[in-house]
Formats: sequence, structure tokens, C-alpha cells
Amino acid sequence: MKIVILNQKGGVGKSTITVNLGYGLARAGKKTLLVDIDPQAHTSVIYSPAIPKENTANDLFLNKSFDIKDAIRQARVGEEDVKNLFLIPSNIHLAITAEQITVKTHKEKLLHNHLKKIESSFDFVLIDCPPALGVLTVNAIYTADLVLIPTIYGKYSLDGIADLFHSIEEVKESKNYQYQILRNGFDARTKLSNEFIDGQLEPFQGNMLETILRKSEPINQAQMNDEPVFVFDPKSKGSEDFEALTKEIIQHVQ
Repeated sequence: MKIVILNQKGGVGKSTITVNLGYGLARAGKKTLLVDIDPQAHTSVIYSPAIPKENTANDLFLNKSFDIKDAIRQARVGEEDVKNLFLIPSNIHLAITAEQITVKTHKEKLLHNHLKKIESSFDFVLIDCPPALGVLTVNAIYTADLVLIPTIYGKYSLDGIADLFHSIEEVKESKNYQYQILRNGFDARTKLSNEFIDGQLEPFQGNMLETILRKSEPINQAQMNDEPVFVFDPKSKGSEDFEALTKEIIQHVQ
């Protein structure tokens, strides 16, 4: 199952979700590959002690004959390997790569063609996208089995979602694609804002995950410590929520 974590808006928690859902799936015994195609590399810095210059996501887009296995590395937190979790890292040079491949033919299939060589070796592939609907994101959409769309409890959180769905339909060449909306950053104290967002999401009821990720300071602190929240504070609300999300995603696939 290739899951793309996608929203063209920044600040909705895409990398945080990739990092923690990936760890949750690996902890549940699912062999999981994280593919970071965001030049900011926020997922990569959590699981790679040093961001490499070679054998990264760049090579998947620049070289059709590149052996994708050379880019896959064991995920690590600090000095410890994370069992069942693997990473294809990104770096800032991917932004330049994105500009270079816009003139290539079949450019939307570059990532898909590499992943199909190794996807049978993994239970899950999670792809962390940049906050833009550019060529890198189009590649992720093309190969996706499931599009996971995080949204936050804020006034402008759903701005542009119609454009997002239109882009997915264009890439998939169909209106029949799997997507789920994940609500993030819930704060029970902001009742009116919550009611407003829930009202806006009403048309998507059939495509909303039951799990809601609550605002959690340990999640923020875990990021600052380059750790998943499961490691930083396993008894926190953040860990509870990502445990629930992990179980729901596994159940969704089954």
C-alpha cells in the first residue's frame, strides 16, 4: 500500500504524520519505507543522522536506470536502528531537480517506475510531499494507492481543497481514487472553530478517518529532538493518537 501524505498548504503536519505513522506501522510489525520527496527534508532529518548528498530521492527523478535499492537506508533514531523502518532521504537539491525534470517526457511516472521494482518488499510505502502541486507531488499522486490529506482546525485550512481534488483527478485520469482526510491539531477549548471546520468537512464524511490528532506539546518537542513522539514520550496524548491512527490505517488496508 503506497500512501501519499498530501496537501498543497503548508503547516498541516504532513512530515509529522509521515514520521510518526511510519514509526507506528514499523512498531506494529509492518515493513515500512518512507520516501521523502520534500526538499525541506523534515522527514529525513528524523531518521537519518546525516543527510546524504548522493543516493537520495534526487536520483529517482534524474536517472531512470538508477538502482533504487542504493537509496534505501535503515531508519535510525539517535544511535539506534528502527526495526522494520527504512528511508529514502531527500535534500535541498531536490528543488533544483524538480526544475530540471519539467521538460522530461512521462515525467509523472518517474517515481512510480522506480517504486514498482521494490514495492513488493514492503507492507507500506509512505511518501512525504512538498506543500505544492508541482512535478514532485504529481509523481506521488500518480503512484499512490491512497491519498492521505491532513487538514487542521483553522479558518483557512480547507482553502484550495477543490483545486487539490481536481489535480488528483487529472493525474489519476479518474474520479475513482482512494483518499482519506485526517483531522489534525484538534483543541477541545476552541469549540466554535471546531464546529466551523466540522461543518466544512460535512461533504467528506465518507472519506474521513475516525482518528483525530489532538494538539500535543510532546509532538512538537519530539520534532525538536529529532525523534518520533513514540520515543520522546510514549505515554503522551500524541502517542495515543498516532497509535490509534496506525491501527486505523492497518484496518483500512485489510
